[in-house]
Amino acid sequence: MKIGDLVRYGSRFGEIKHQDGAIGTVLDFPVVSHPKEFQKVRVLTENGIQSWIMQFCEVVNEGR
Repeated sequence: MKIGDLVRYGSRFGEIKHQDGAIGTVLDFPVVSHPKEFQKVRVLTENGIQSWIMQFCEVVNEGR
């Protein structure tokens, strides 16, 4: 996964229903401030800029 990739957000455990299946473009990878914090990815979606947990994202189409 890299900046410019099109990604889909999907919770593997079904816990995050409000964003399940959402699609967006990767903008940035914010620096993690704590060792136990999830790695996040900043994504541009139709609802604006959001932070998603990287482990729940899958690449739909790689940016060129």
